[in-house]
Amino acid sequence: MLKQIYVKDFILLDEVQLDFSEHMAAFTGETGAGKSLLMDAIGVLKGDRVSAGMVKEGKKKAIIEGVFEIPCNHEASRILEEGGFELEDQLVIVTREISADGKSNVRINHRLSTVSFLKQVFSSLIDIHSQHDTQYLLHSKYHLSLLDKFGVDKTLLERCKNAYQNYKSIVDYMEEMLREDYNEDDLEFLTYQLNEIEDANCKENELEELELQQKKLQSYEKICSTVQNCVELLEADEGISNQLYEVSRQIGTLNEDSFFEEIQNEVTDVYYRLDDIRDRLKNYVDSMEYDEENFAMMQDRIYQLHKLYRKYGGSYDALMRKKEELQSHIDSILHRQEFLEREEKKKAKAWNEYKSIADEVHKQRICVSKKLEESILAQLHDLQLPNAQFKVSIEETQGNAAGYDKVEFLISMNRGERLKSLSMTASGGELSRFMLGLKCVFTRLQGIETIIFDEIDTGVSGSVAFSIGKKMQELSKQVQVFCVTHLAAVAACAHQHYIVEKHQDDASTTTSIHELEEKERIEHLAWISSNSSSTSALEAARELLEKAQIES
Repeated sequence: MLKQIYVKDFILLDEVQLDFSEHMAAFTGETGAGKSLLMDAIGVLKGDRVSAGMVKEGKKKAIIEGVFEIPCNHEASRILEEGGFELEDQLVIVTREISADGKSNVRINHRLSTVSFLKQVFSSLIDIHSQHDTQYLLHSKYHLSLLDKFGVDKTLLERCKNAYQNYKSIVDYMEEMLREDYNEDDLEFLTYQLNEIEDANCKENELEELELQQKKLQSYEKICSTVQNCVELLEADEGISNQLYEVSRQIGTLNEDSFFEEIQNEVTDVYYRLDDIRDRLKNYVDSMEYDEENFAMMQDRIYQLHKLYRKYGGSYDALMRKKEELQSHIDSILHRQEFLEREEKKKAKAWNEYKSIADEVHKQRICVSKKLEESILAQLHDLQLPNAQFKVSIEETQGNAAGYDKVEFLISMNRGERLKSLSMTASGGELSRFMLGLKCVFTRLQGIETIIFDEIDTGVSGSVAFSIGKKMQELSKQVQVFCVTHLAAVAACAHQHYIVEKHQDDASTTTSIHELEEKERIEHLAWISSNSSSTSALEAARELLEKAQIES
């Protein structure tokens, strides 16, 4: 959710800082006052395109900064963390600066970022809805995933995906084998490659172990010489060991204080530890054997392994995969018919497994679609669309990773009207209400945290307007809601009410935004309801606000 926004020198806004609650905020004002400016600013924060025209006339740059709270389990939180942005208390600060020449920069938590990354983060966090934009709900390509998110078992969908991928891999492999026309030369070359790998008889980790031995033997003379010097230093008449022994002996003659006994024990312990080190060094050198012939053979083997690895993938694992691939190819040539028959059986088995799971998915979708239809129709009736019909069309199509269902949402707004695709429904007012009903069902499932309605109530009034406001209020229990409206019945349902005002003088035009206190709010609701501030208008506005604030 958006907790705070700061805007400076953006179009007509001089400087605005607003704090928001997690529920519903309404923005009202006279036509032309710039009610949508703040929504445009939020759009810029989520990655919308900017231009030089967004900088207030006469200013060098515009600044928009927002503080967002993002749930820890949200996809956006994961994207930010993978991008190296740490979230303190799940808060993220987004800053965009737009210069007068049209250039802009993006900062996330005061660190430079990119617009593309910003879009990636906020694509599923903020949804801006207006009468004129194209909504994801209108496109049938999204309807299948929306239905699945509404209630189809995720584990079952994952099983369906895996089963189809298994089936598809078999089909692709068979098609590849059938496309390739092998001849005797092909068989001879493949066999040569397989024999080369098998004759090498490579072992796992063999190369690493040989190179370690090679490194030791290459340093044989240096190791022997150095170790021998160390042993001599330890064994010499005036060496460390003899000197330590003499120290221990002399301290042992001091029995006047227990302190000297402790010191003698410690020195003796060091003496024996050095003695052990000397023996280990001697044993190490004694264990080393340098055979020039064996060393040459080792180097030849290392060269052979490196050559094979370079030729067949660069590692032991890649070499083994190549070996399996060659064996399979040779088998498919020598026993082509048997190979195809065997693969055909595997394909049939994989298809049956996929079809069985896809059937389960289909049955679940049928069941879930009925519940979705009931849920959507309940929303539409609340929005005073009693004649509206909603149907989830499920048709069988060619199978894929999601199953074999083609899903499309169909709607009829009027009694007797046939059901048709959402994308073919053009009526602005009714469609906006219908979309609001759908968003009450799908918004939280999409992971959206903030939804903005920009004058979707155009063309309605009275009880219909009030029902729209109450539906937004209901939606704000799940997500943060901003609405730009010209209707008192809608604005009265908001938990916060902001007025947008334009101020003009001979030199400039500016727009201001501030939150209304209760008394101001009642006066403003009376004015936009009846263009009057009479006692009766104020009383009607007070009653409207009280009625609207009763939680349903």
